[in-house]
Amino acid sequence: MKSIKSTFFVLVVFLTSGTYYCFAQDTIVEATIIGAEDIEADKSYNSGTQQFQAKNFTAAVNDFTKAIELKEGFTQAYMNRGSAYMELEEYSKAIQDFNAALNDDEAKEAYYLRAKCYDKLGSTDKAEGDYASAMKVNPEDERPYYYRGLIKFNGGDYNGAILDFTETIKRNKLHAYAYNDRGSAKRMLEDYDGAIQDYKKALQINNNLAFIHNNLGSAYRKKGRFDEAITAYTKAVSVDPNYHLAYNNRGSAYYDDENYEKALSDFSKAIELNPDYAFAYNNRASAKFKLEDYKGCIDDCSKAIQIDPKYAYAYQNRGNAKELMRDDAGACNDWTKAKELGASGMQNFNGNCQ
Repeated sequence: MKSIKSTFFVLVVFLTSGTYYCFAQDTIVEATIIGAEDIEADKSYNSGTQQFQAKNFTAAVNDFTKAIELKEGFTQAYMNRGSAYMELEEYSKAIQDFNAALNDDEAKEAYYLRAKCYDKLGSTDKAEGDYASAMKVNPEDERPYYYRGLIKFNGGDYNGAILDFTETIKRNKLHAYAYNDRGSAKRMLEDYDGAIQDYKKALQINNNLAFIHNNLGSAYRKKGRFDEAITAYTKAVSVDPNYHLAYNNRGSAYYDDENYEKALSDFSKAIELNPDYAFAYNNRASAKFKLEDYKGCIDDCSKAIQIDPKYAYAYQNRGNAKELMRDDAGACNDWTKAKELGASGMQNFNGNCQ
């Protein structure tokens, strides 16, 4: 509405198709009133927001759709409907809504949300592009850096991931996940000391994240610091008693420290918690082999192979146990299969078991 200064006016209103005219002496001031459709659009929008907050996402989509139909260019309704589609895992539809929202220069969040959708759909190049755009429109937002860092990590670009996680931390010094993930990237680059520092920092921020205690244990284990590794894994299972990975990993630390009885116990606990965990069966087989329970070793390797028929090391370990059980033909068959599947310990095996 255009306003014009006046010291005195007499207001007379004539309703005409959504506008009224205010006569102020010899000056006309035109004002636009809210039409009935706009009122209904706002009602639908507010209802959609309530449905979204109540996690009734399909109902939210319906309400936001009605709002969009009633009010042209309703940017926030597009944004919210896109968010509801994300909750329903309908990412392609969400992308269409964020595309519509981006017609409005104020819809800065749309780049970030669209990037998340592309990421979910596996379109990592498009996701990275949108995260970069989100960084430009809102440089202080740590989220695009963090999620782009995850893309780089999963793509094997560990140095690039470290840079993005570092930028995340600059913007949010209490981002425990960024410290953890930077630690994991460092671990992949065999910078175990750097990884340990980052995991410890993450745990200073939040000491109740079992997976970070587990990661810290694995970094200690790589350094050969088995007592510290066991302590970290023990903390992980105290935080989450059902964390089968931590039991398996603590068992591996005990195994590396030649404490095969405790290793056997932890591998058994991991199997109890996850009966389809082929890795733990193979590990328990290794512990049984060390304890000279060759029949038990063969049984566990066979179970691992049943779960994962392409598990090369289970064939290799079963072959080793069969040899000591005087089953030379069975050992030869297992070693041959292990080599076919790429077991690193079988490179020099020529298949001649006579």
